[in-house]
Amino acid sequence: MAIDETASVVDSTLGDVEIREYVTVHDSRIGSGSRVYERTSIKKSVVAGPADVNANCYVENARLGERVQVGPNASVVGVTHDRSETGMEFRNDTFGEVVIEDGAFVGAGAVVLPGVTVGENAVVGAGTTVADDVERGTVVRADASTASRSL
Repeated sequence: MAIDETASVVDSTLGDVEIREYVTVHDSRIGSGSRVYERTSIKKSVVAGPADVNANCYVENARLGERVQVGPNASVVGVTHDRSETGMEFRNDTFGEVVIEDGAFVGAGAVVLPGVTVGENAVVGAGTTVADDVERGTVVRADASTASRSL
């Protein structure tokens, strides 16, 4: 596998991986057999591998299991900001690790918020924002009337 010359890898450990154009990897570990596609940023995360993180994704403070697939334009965001009476606390990050278990799939444009666990072989449908844990083998979609079903 290969790492493109335009990729930026800082303070990270990479197995035998494919890292495409304009990817940034900071303070992370990416396991062998993983592929990270164009214009993706991975920070403070562990990708067990093999796994695929598609183009234009943002992954921070997350743990991705084996055979995980993250669709294009998805965000797996384990960081937020506290709010006080005066509003958001500027530049004061609050972390809540996101866990994407083995075999799970996060669809295109989906957002997984801090502290969420997506269970083994679960599916987060395209365009869905997930604020609560997703049980293993469950499908969640953006349309609340079809929120989930078991596989």
